Amino acid sequence: MLNRPSRRASDRRPSGPPGAEGGAPPDEPLLVLRQSRWFARAPKRESILVYADRIEHLRPGLVARTRMVTVRYEQVAQVRLDRRLIWSALAVGTTGGADFVIDGLRRAEADAAKRQLDRLIADAQARVSVTDSLERLGNLREKGLLTEFEFLAAKGAVFRNAA
Repeated sequence: MLNRPSRRASDRRPSGPPGAEGGAPPDEPLLVLRQSRWFARAPKRESILVYADRIEHLRPGLVARTRMVTVRYEQVAQVRLDRRLIWSALAVGTTGGADFVIDGLRRAEADAAKRQLDRLIADAQARVSVTDSLERLGNLREKGLLTEFEFLAAKGAVFRNAA
């Protein structure tokens, strides 16, 4: 019998605290939603992984492997919750046309997911990008509404808030 190296993911991870050997800590999802087995159209169930900066929709295929769609919160137009008697459906509409619906979620977890997604989307859309802020400050300086000292102070504040 040949001794082959293990292919398990746990064997490939470095030991010690996260980031000890130059590697970043693994990106853990904040929330995992799985479709009920009763609603699954394929042998495996669809699922949604909610991260701090994105949503991933995993959809298994019959012939192909799992298809994954990643959507940033800036691209999400709406999150719709359809409550039914026992199960609920969660629909995510995007600006890029990568809309998806996952049926067969328990009502309690679907309600919690909707609240968390709404909060994450509102936070992402409330953040003003650094380039927009710098452009606005540059326009104010060109018009003479800001002195050079005020411009440098405001620019420093923009960079401190972005980090």
